[in-house]
Amino acid sequence: MARYRSLSRANKPGHYSAYPRERPSPRKIWKYSAAAGCLIIILLYFTSAPVPTASDINPFRPTSHPPQSPHNSTHTEGARWHNHWSWLNPFSDSITDDQSQAVLPPLRDRPPIYTFYDAEAEKDEKIKAAENKLLLIWSRAWWAQGFKPVILGKAEAMRNPLYERFQVRRMEHTLGADIMRWLAWGQMGTGILSNWLVLPMGSYEDDLLSFLRRGEYPRLTRYEGLEAGFFSSDKAGIEAALTEALDSTNLTKSKSLRDLVSHKIFTVDPKPSAIAFYDSSTIADHYKSVSLSLTDSKATGYLLLADLISSHLHLTFLNIFSSGIAILTPHRSHSFLLQYPAITLANALINCHPSPLPTSCPPNNPSCKPCSSSKPFSLTTPTHYTNASSLFTIGTLPHPYTLASLLAKTASLSIPHIRRNTARDPWLVSTTGKSLGPSLGGPDRIVPFKESVGSESLSFRSLWVIAEEDSMAPGAAMSKKELEWFFGFALPAYNTTTTTLSLSDPNLKTSAITAVLASPSLYPSSPPNEDNSKDSLGDKELAHQRSLLAHSQSVLSLTSASPHHQRTKRKGNRRVKEGDDDDVSDERVKAAVEAWHLADTEAWRFVRAWRARGREERRRWESEEKRFVRGWGDE
Repeated sequence: MARYRSLSRANKPGHYSAYPRERPSPRKIWKYSAAAGCLIIILLYFTSAPVPTASDINPFRPTSHPPQSPHNSTHTEGARWHNHWSWLNPFSDSITDDQSQAVLPPLRDRPPIYTFYDAEAEKDEKIKAAENKLLLIWSRAWWAQGFKPVILGKAEAMRNPLYERFQVRRMEHTLGADIMRWLAWGQMGTGILSNWLVLPMGSYEDDLLSFLRRGEYPRLTRYEGLEAGFFSSDKAGIEAALTEALDSTNLTKSKSLRDLVSHKIFTVDPKPSAIAFYDSSTIADHYKSVSLSLTDSKATGYLLLADLISSHLHLTFLNIFSSGIAILTPHRSHSFLLQYPAITLANALINCHPSPLPTSCPPNNPSCKPCSSSKPFSLTTPTHYTNASSLFTIGTLPHPYTLASLLAKTASLSIPHIRRNTARDPWLVSTTGKSLGPSLGGPDRIVPFKESVGSESLSFRSLWVIAEEDSMAPGAAMSKKELEWFFGFALPAYNTTTTTLSLSDPNLKTSAITAVLASPSLYPSSPPNEDNSKDSLGDKELAHQRSLLAHSQSVLSLTSASPHHQRTKRKGNRRVKEGDDDDVSDERVKAAVEAWHLADTEAWRFVRAWRARGREERRRWESEEKRFVRGWGDE
């Protein structure tokens, strides 16, 4: 009976047999399962709670700063740039997908160079002011050579773990001051320790300076002729020297740390040819009037020494660029006005720096060519760029819209005029025509131009600025302070009178501009009676060019604040359509000019971003260093 019941249940028709339907294929089953799985994953992603962090678990935990974001893209002063190794591409928008953003080479690391200055020591205020002037000269000179100058003090020395051992040892005051600066250096770690009377006086390409800029110092090294004024080392070498010095039994008999350590701990390199040390023996041997002044009055002597060092830094620049200074003047008959700031700067550079010993030379270069007002250095105005190691170039780039206005002699440009009556990229073609030939197009010219502006091997030979900036205003590319940090020495003959005004400023008199543009130094080979009217501008033409420049500045400023300009604007309480507003019409012409002159526009944006990044780097470093209120004083 049990067997019968089991068989009957087995033979009983099931639900599927009673209601037959087609069974789905394995392909459909896989498709529906995958769709259901994706739907479940999406629902879980949007509905699940986030994973708790440490601050969520412990709300009483102190907050911390977020990690530092990479400095690849930045914008300031209307310029926008992106740091990337592919900066030598012809056009930046192929990397950034943003036409308003320039691609610059990665910012080069500046190795730190340290000096020690005890700002807390009791001194006469006049002496402190003179010492601060020397510290400013030291900082400026090393910054221009690609280093990051840092002024240390007692605060850094006291944080060194070896400071406690230093406190319990008896020694002479001179030795104690020397060990204090080593303690401060050891606290900072790997780097260069310099006396603030040791300055770079040589070419940027000098072998030793190039090596020091790498920032790698495997051994504690001193240099012949610089005595205790200049060392380089890693942290381990500094700590080894300090430990051996503090363990020495000759602390009461020595005057410097170098006398307390064995000679094996130092690597001695030959006397450098590009570094000068103005120690007391050098001043006494070569600059006796300054030495006597230091003996009579330390404050007065330091001020004379500051003028002497500044004149030697300036003289070093003139001797490096012995072929003179070249001011690029492409399309000079139409745009010679734009060279006014560059000519003003060049005249300041070739003028002799005031010095207590005008015919003297730096201690590391006794056979220099002294500066003489009767035989000034060469100043030329070529229309093309020449890459020469002995020639310094100053280039002023107008925006294609500015150059088109000057060439057409009107502010009322039209798109048909741009397309039919203007050649492509006229500035680059004129500037690079001699070196690259007349047959190349703009994309083939922009890469060599970028290399001459931004490469480490060429950038120190030239200064490039844009024409539309209020270039001589405080903080601008051609302001006195920015230029002094760029060159590494003071420019007392620059920006002394009305030259601080912008070209578009109505307070700048036409006669002042004419006097600069007709400067005799621009025509050193011309006979006295030769007419230079081909380069001079009449008052009417000069006023017209200034009005064109002012109009171009206003057009370019419309889009500088925002990279994406709106095509509709608001004027008062009403909205203005694109075709009804003169400003928008000018912007349409500007966009057409930029599209027609792609290479010139790329060059202009590259130079604007390059100069803005350099100024931003220095200001950021300066704001950090001023927090320590040590040295410098007021510039």
